[in-house]
Amino acid sequence: MSKYKILFLYPNGLLMNPPAISIGIFTALLKPKGFELALFDTTLYPEKGMKGSDDAKKENLQVKPFDYGTRGVKPKETMPEDDLRKKIQEFTPDLILISMLECTYQRGLELLNVVKDFDIPVMAGGVFPTFAPEKVLAHEAVDFVCVGEGEETVVEFCENMAAGKDCSQIKNLCFKKDGQIICNPVRPLVDINSLPVPDYSLFEPERFFRPMAGTVYQTIPVETNRGCPFQCAFCNSPSMAKLYKSHGQTFFRIKNIETIKREIRELVKAWKAEYIYFSSDNFLVGPQAEFDEFIDFYKEIKLPFWMQTRPETVTKERIQKLKDVGCHRMSMGLEHGNAEFRTKVLKKTFDNATMIKASQIIAEVGVPLTVNNIIGFPGETRDLVFDTIELNRQITADSVNCAVFAPFHGSPLHKVCLEKGYIADDLILGSLNTAVPMDMPKPFLTRQDIQGIRRVFVLYVKLPREYWPKIKRAETFDEEGNRIFNELRQICLEKYN
Repeated sequence: MSKYKILFLYPNGLLMNPPAISIGIFTALLKPKGFELALFDTTLYPEKGMKGSDDAKKENLQVKPFDYGTRGVKPKETMPEDDLRKKIQEFTPDLILISMLECTYQRGLELLNVVKDFDIPVMAGGVFPTFAPEKVLAHEAVDFVCVGEGEETVVEFCENMAAGKDCSQIKNLCFKKDGQIICNPVRPLVDINSLPVPDYSLFEPERFFRPMAGTVYQTIPVETNRGCPFQCAFCNSPSMAKLYKSHGQTFFRIKNIETIKREIRELVKAWKAEYIYFSSDNFLVGPQAEFDEFIDFYKEIKLPFWMQTRPETVTKERIQKLKDVGCHRMSMGLEHGNAEFRTKVLKKTFDNATMIKASQIIAEVGVPLTVNNIIGFPGETRDLVFDTIELNRQITADSVNCAVFAPFHGSPLHKVCLEKGYIADDLILGSLNTAVPMDMPKPFLTRQDIQGIRRVFVLYVKLPREYWPKIKRAETFDEEGNRIFNELRQICLEKYN
């Protein structure tokens, strides 16, 4: 009997993110069971009419200049739809699994529109299908959706499909039946310490290269905890927590130090890593004893790494220890500079002084810091944006990011935006590199306001105030605005790199 063949589809923006940990875990779970696996990943394909995520950030001065060509990485010149069709014809999969975020769903549709021409069952999973299963199942190619965590559901589903068994009672599964959508109850959360070390062998070698502070490294992602204990309204973590509350479980879980040690050792050896990308939302959330044990262990690894955390977790002792063992860069989310707005609207409750103090500690120790900001929240005005800009000017940081607010399905603010009429019920977000999903009436930020401020955000933060009138003119995307932007961008590059 021939092996049951499974094809993973991974729609992704151009050169965005290291290899997906989820696909690495599914590969490690399914391969030992005898399944034949393959992957079609769009990360090396340019998106029609769009810059890649890193290129867009580079243009807006949010990352240091870099060149993928130093490592021989270049985008593909063929069309992903043509290559996927060829892949399906050659591999002849029995089942297709597709993982999607909301911001990659439009790219996923391009792949699903190819798949629909083949008689192959499709299961979709990921954050977007979890919180909008009915919208994903509306596509004619999609037969099943996995809601919530997928490790146990995917294995059971694949085994049943291979054996020709009924799948209708599998937990976490949604599917279409007689014109209706049936969603089964979710199963208890998996023990993340029992999962195998991710197997990234399906990914192309070029996928491991990531730019960090201007240098392109061979990078592996590592998960030290899953979920987030905080309740930020722009994030889907509160809804994920609610999904599992019926089991009396907390979605946020921390891997034990022995699991982390095993994964790092095996992954570094297997993929000749030059850099480690800790994917966790809050790396420093956890017991002090485990942190100290991590520090002692990491002395043997000696690889630079990136991590992110919140300002409340920062102490000089912790940051010094991290730097001593290889912390190369770190990120913290400010999101908004008005403390009242940040607390009431975003449900992010630290005060401005905590953020400033944390940045000073990090700078004093000598770890480069990136501060993450978001503009375009519901009810945000230009004055509120400038509260964010002013606070960034007080923060000691190596670089600042400015993202556009995205009303993701599953986030509390998605419901707010629907109620206020800022978005339509059928809105599904596209690429966030160029798209601005919200268009609010004055005095709030219009789509044009958001596009312009995003472009010049770093200029407002970095350049002296005497430049501000010219920066404001550069918010407009016309010939003169573009000329001024390029002039100021060059000044900023020369002064601050």
